[in-house]
Order: sequence, then C-alpha cells, then structure tokens
Amino acid sequence: MTELVFVPLGGVGEIGMNFALYGYGPKERRQWLIVDCGVTFPGPDLPGVDLVLPDIRFIEAERKNLAGIVITHAHEDHYGALLALYEKLSPDGAMPVHMTPFGAGMLEAKAQGEHGAPKIPVEIYDGGQRFTIGPFEIEAI
Repeated sequence: MTELVFVPLGGVGEIGMNFALYGYGPKERRQWLIVDCGVTFPGPDLPGVDLVLPDIRFIEAERKNLAGIVITHAHEDHYGALLALYEKLSPDGAMPVHMTPFGAGMLEAKAQGEHGAPKIPVEIYDGGQRFTIGPFEIEAI
C-alpha cells in the first residue's frame, strides 16, 4: 500500500531542533524527504552543552532511500545542524540541499567560520517555485 507518512525526529512539542521526515511509497520501498535540520539550545539541565542535535539514527539506517533535503529558512532551529549532520546523511557528499538564496548565503557564511565544515552542494529555490525531489512535489510558499 502506498502511504504518506510523517516522522518528526525533532521540533515537535518543543521550540527548536526542527527535523521532519516525510515518507512516500509502500513500506518496503518508501522514499524519504528531510525538511529542516535544526538545533536547539540547552537549558540549565544541560550545563556545558552548547547545542542539542536531533537523533537521526532512523534516517541514517534508511539513507539509501533518502530522496533529498529541503531547508525552509535560515534560523538555527531549522538549518543549524546541517554542517554537523550532513556527512551522516550523504557520506559521498553528493546529495544537494535545497535552500532559498538567503539560506544558502547564511550556510556559506556559517561554513567559512567552522574548521573542517563539509562542502554541501546547494540547489536554490525561490518563493512560489515548484520543484520535484524523488516522488515529492514541493511548492515553496
């Protein structure tokens, strides 16, 4: 049976760490789309911790079925984990990340300030644009 499923790995019931997975297709051949890859900032219960990243073990195990990554906007809670997690999501560094021009500029500036940051291929989209990633048709509103 072909299904559309939503699997939030972060950002639900909390402020920050947005990381949503959308899956489409039958369970044995489902393709996945990541929407956002953010961080959250720790509270007083985590002394000495700078950032909290989403737990991505599920999509790491499903990486062969990962169709793509879309970042909605350039707030840390939506793109802030991308540099830290990209190589786990795309070990060969070939999967493009779809971003707005502003988001792409912010990512580039962030990468310049981080030693050893991965080189992430970016595909630019503009507001109102429609594009396709695997079985997903996206409209940037």
